[in-house]
Parts: sequence; C-alpha cells; structure tokens
Amino acid sequence: MKLSLRAKLFLFVPIIALVPWLGYQTLTKLQQFAIQAQTESLRVLADSLRPAVNKVDSKSVQKSLVLVPEPLNRKPSIDGFFDEWSASPQLTGDELSLMIGQFDDIVYFAATVSDATRFYQEPLFGRPEAVPFDYLKFIGLGPNEFSIQFAPEASGRFSANFLQQHIQNNNAHKVDAYWWETSTGYRLEWGIPAKLIEREILEILYYDHNWLKPLLRLNRFSIEPLSGELQRFVRQLAGESRQILVIDNNKRVIAKTPPLKNIPSLLVSDADLLKGSIAGQYIRLSVPVRTDKGFDFYVVILAPASELVGESKQAIIVLAWQTLGVIIILIFGLSIYSGSLAERIKRLRTDLKSHLDDRGRFNEDARLSSAKSNDEVGELSRDIEIVLNDLRRYTMFLERIPKTLKHELSNPMSAIQTSLDLLADEDDAKQQVRLRAIAMRGIQKLESTLGKVTEAASLEEALRDEGVFAFDASKVVRDAVDASRRSYPTIYWNLEVPEIQLIISGNDFRFEQLLDKLIDNAIAFVNDNGWIKVELIDGITTAALIVENSGTPIAERTAQTAFQIFSGTRNDSTGSHLGLGLYVVRLIAESMKAVPTIENTADGVRVMVSGFRVK
Repeated sequence: MKLSLRAKLFLFVPIIALVPWLGYQTLTKLQQFAIQAQTESLRVLADSLRPAVNKVDSKSVQKSLVLVPEPLNRKPSIDGFFDEWSASPQLTGDELSLMIGQFDDIVYFAATVSDATRFYQEPLFGRPEAVPFDYLKFIGLGPNEFSIQFAPEASGRFSANFLQQHIQNNNAHKVDAYWWETSTGYRLEWGIPAKLIEREILEILYYDHNWLKPLLRLNRFSIEPLSGELQRFVRQLAGESRQILVIDNNKRVIAKTPPLKNIPSLLVSDADLLKGSIAGQYIRLSVPVRTDKGFDFYVVILAPASELVGESKQAIIVLAWQTLGVIIILIFGLSIYSGSLAERIKRLRTDLKSHLDDRGRFNEDARLSSAKSNDEVGELSRDIEIVLNDLRRYTMFLERIPKTLKHELSNPMSAIQTSLDLLADEDDAKQQVRLRAIAMRGIQKLESTLGKVTEAASLEEALRDEGVFAFDASKVVRDAVDASRRSYPTIYWNLEVPEIQLIISGNDFRFEQLLDKLIDNAIAFVNDNGWIKVELIDGITTAALIVENSGTPIAERTAQTAFQIFSGTRNDSTGSHLGLGLYVVRLIAESMKAVPTIENTADGVRVMVSGFRVK
C-alpha cells in the first residue's frame, strides 16, 4: 500500500509536537516549583511579623483628610535639601506643597512655600513688639494640643519652640528645623515624634508679610503615623529585594517599606490577593494575620520574580539538549522528504515542457509520467493532463474561429450584395419580392452573428438607468481578491487596500464586475508562476483602482485604443483576444466618473482606473 504525501508528512507530526510539548512541560514545572517555593518562604516571613503586629492596636477610622507618611530608607538630614525625598507632595495648594515621610518613630515634613517677598524675624533688642515677618505655624488640635511657629532670623538651621498648651508653665521644647531661601520662596524641613501627632487634627498656617496686604493660608488634615517598632522590624525583613505592606482590618497602613526600583509599589487593594500571583517580573503574596486581641491584619509582600528561578539552570540545560535532539531528527527527516518531493516536481515540469514546441503550442496529447502515482502529486499530474488536453482542443477551436467567422459573414454579405445588384435591374414585381426576401435573410444572418456584439453595446444603456449609492470599496476588492486567490493558487497575489472603510459613490455590483474584468484580463496574460497586484488607493477626495500583472507588455501603438471594442491590445497571432473585457471596464468606469488607463511596467502591464468619488 502506497502512502500519500499527506500521510508521510503526518509521520513527522508527533516528532514536531514534542518540541513545544517538552518546552511547555518543563517551563510549567519550573514555574510551579518556583511559585510554590517562594510562596512558602514569603508566608513564613509574613508569619514572623505576628509578634510585632500583636503589639499594635487597630486604628479607628477618621472622617477628615487623613495622610499616611511615606516610609524612608534612612533618617533624612535636616538641611533644606530634598534630594533624599522620593515621595510626591501629599498636600498641595496655591503657595504651599507638603511632603510627609517617616523613619522609625519620627515623622518628617518638607514644605515648599512660594513667596516673592521674604521677611525674617528680627531680634527685639529691647523693643516691646516684633517687626512683622513671614512664618509658618504647625498646630495640633487634639489631646496633645501643641503649636510650633517656624520664624527664623535668617536662612539656615534654627530651633523652634514646641509649646503644649495644656501643660502647666507652658513648657517649651525645641524642634530642629531648616529654612532655605530660594529664588521663588523658601523651603522648610523639620521632624517631630509620631506619638505627638497621632489622632491629632493638624493645621498648617502660612503667613506672608508683604507690606501691602499680608496673606494667611490655612490647611487642615490628619496623619496616621506608621508603627515605629513594626516599621523597624519590617524594614529589616524587607532588605533591598522585597517590599512589605502591613494594613489593619480598616484598610489603614500600619507599616510599609519603600517601593523597589522599576517595580510598581504595593497598594492597599493588593491585600485581597490571598494567593501568590506573578505579574510580569514580580510576585505578590497577601497573608492574613489574626492577633491575640482578635484584630485582623494583612501582610502583603512583593518580591522580584527573578529570585524564583535561581535554581532552574540545570532544568533549562536538559530542555536544551532534548530540543536539540528533536530538531536534528526533524531536520534530517524533512531534508529527505523535501528532496524527494522537489525531484518529483522537477520531473513534472520537464514532462510538461516536452509537450510544447518552440512557439509554446501543444504538439501532442499530454502524457505525464507522474500521473501513475497514487499520492497528491499523481492527482495533480492527472488533473494537469486533463487541463492541457482541454486547452489543446480549445486552442484548435480558436484557431478555426477566424475562418468560421469569415465564412459566416461572407455568405450573407454575398447574398445581400447579389440581391441588391439584381434588384436594381429587375422590373418584374415577383422577382423584386424574391430578391428582397433573399436580402432580408442575409440581414437576419448578420444580425444573428452580431447579436453578442450588441449585448456589449446594451451595457451602456443599462448603466445609465442604474442608481448610484455609497458602498465600501475596500470590502469589495478584498472579497474579490480572496475568491481569485482560491481559484488561482499558483499565482502570487499581492493585495494593498486601506485598513479602514473606503466609501465611494457608485454601484457596488458594477464595481465588482469592473474588478472581475480587470482580474480576468490579468490572469489571462500573467506569465508562469507570475504575480498579480491589486491596489486600492485612497486619495482623500478620489480613489484609484490598480491591477498589475507580470507578463508580456503591450505594443505602444495599441495603448491608445486598448479600451475600444474589439481592440485586441494583447491579442496573439490567431487574433483570438478581441478586447471586450477592457471595453466593459471603460463603460463601467465612465458611468462612475472614472478614467481607465493602461501602461507597461518593468515586469508587465498595469491598468489603473482613477477618479472614483470618495464620500
């Protein structure tokens, strides 16, 4: 039993399928192993935070504006420079922007103030009242009830008084701060213990003394400081390769480490991810923690995914060797198979050329050696034999057409001519009637012979009566070329149409008929293994349709009459190609206000119909 080419090809399918299957299985196992190992290690890390979380009380929800300080990698220097601040301003206004950060138990503030005129506080030196000056006051309106007024005597480091109103003797503590003057205002930096501002309603008053109309701005907000002790523990566990976020059951941030470089920061919403998940190059894990007091906390951890496959090198090497072996077998088998197939196709081409003479005419009935095979090449050979034999008979028929047409026209023409000559000299009425009858029969024969010619002429009248509407030319061209590609798979088809709709004005049925005539004309004259290019060009207000094919060029002297009836622009020596197709193209194009042209190219002939109206 002989196997078909398809059956032989299927023998290699299992081998080909091994390549993606082996790769998929190996990568899947590596990923599962890595995710499981990393998830378990991160879960253990999250559980190690339980003793520290046990010491934290769940925070109550406040209704005012609550700001959470950004975690800082190290203790900032109070020097007026904000280079070490990576956070964005959390409080902004017309003249004031404020950044808030925390390191351990200290909350740091970095304010930028726009002030065109700066007035510093002047020493009293015995004066009963101070000269008006610029200042920024930081006020707490909660249980601690404090106020700090930042009003230095010059740009640089200074100490501000921290006043607690409810303490006897109005004790004052010192707060280190730095006032740095800039070209557009000044920058102020200071720090304060987190316990003093927790659950406080805070106010920042900005006073601008400018001699004309002093300005006073007030901003009110609250701060939820991070847990200092938990923050230190979390920072030690996170190191430089992880980010950790701890939130309570009210979705309030308790502790947080700075985000990793080039990796999105953890969000409160990530707490809902109760299982490890990989997104891009990192993994996220959320672990619920219940304290001894019954409070629920969530520890969210982010780690780079590159750590997950650190031990997979050996597995990748095994996969590489397996893939290499499969590829070698595949290449060897396909080489033998493709070589045998190429030799058979070459032999089929040689057999085909042996049946053609120097003029490309068939000299005998086709007999191909590959027609005896039982596979697809044999079926193709037998089909080619049928087509070649039919084509040979059709060619012989076309060669007889000129003689037949001449004979069919010459007989009625001779009868008409003879009848008219005799009718001029005949006086007998009966003979005149007989001669007229002979002439009428000749005319009827001519009408029958020329009947099909009048069909082409009737197309022009039909076009005048048809309506005009808008249609998508891109879709019509694309569908027509797809149908031709299926019908003529041996021709290389090149289609270039706009990706979007190209709406033109006309009749879609006639436009499709025009395109079919152009494609049929190109197919009829394309050379062996040639190509046909169909292009639809959007010219904003007009559109153009181009059909180009490889093959023998047309004679320049016939280019002007290519679209006339029976022009035969590329007719062969037998005169079989009468040119009715391009005549129909011209009629349809003119009905849609377009103009057809034909010209030679470097490789063949191009027909362009331009001037279609774009809607």
